[in-house]
Amino acid sequence: MRSIKLYGYATSPYVRKTACFLYYKGVDFTHVPVNPVDPTAALGDDKGTQVPVLEIDNEWRLESSEHAHWLDELFPENPLYPLAHQKKIDEIDCWISDKFLTSIFRFAINDGNPIGLDFRFRAWRLAALVSAHTPLPETVRHKWPELLREAPFIQQMANHMDLNESYDDMRLRVFTELLSHLSDGPYMGGIDQPTMLDLAVFPQLVWGYMFGLEENLSAAMHTTVKAWLKRVSEHLPNNPTLIADEMQINSLAEALS
Repeated sequence: MRSIKLYGYATSPYVRKTACFLYYKGVDFTHVPVNPVDPTAALGDDKGTQVPVLEIDNEWRLESSEHAHWLDELFPENPLYPLAHQKKIDEIDCWISDKFLTSIFRFAINDGNPIGLDFRFRAWRLAALVSAHTPLPETVRHKWPELLREAPFIQQMANHMDLNESYDDMRLRVFTELLSHLSDGPYMGGIDQPTMLDLAVFPQLVWGYMFGLEENLSAAMHTTVKAWLKRVSEHLPNNPTLIADEMQINSLAEALS
């Protein structure tokens, strides 16, 4: 049996993405939580500080999209990157990497305004979710809103965004683009089976609701998206996010019923 380890903190969209690849493949793996304050404690000195890191039989690789290709090489069943749809998958995967996933970090970009209560509550909840796996000192959890805004990774994400576009306009644009990729169905790109595309986007839309960052599953308010979420959920466990089950607040199954 292969030894498979996924290193990363469960609040990372890229870690959730690779986790869903593994769940869909149906392979057993171990999630090794990484403390974002001290990543080398879990990763060691040889793997750097970037997550996710996927390690299989002592060979490891970075980059979540590359994990899909690697997993298909090792576990051909349930392909994440069916070659018959290569061009379409490459096209939409670029959008997911360059637009959709980076947009998740827009809320944390320092816009020069004071940190508001909504941002603080969200950041403190994120800190609690991280701390459920790798306990953080109370002083660090308290300062999490400031630490998020100052994080080099967050600042790096800003380089990939048009900050002249308002936050609300960005969310509407990204959601409209998502709908265009879902329109033909049943899965993204008009493909008749889940691929790395569906499994990259799905956990990002549901995890905030499941773990108390979102009061309602807003993505499911659109009938096309709700139907797609339900189809993808049937291929994944009840909690596909890696976040500790005891931290879950809302039921995804109920929201999609």
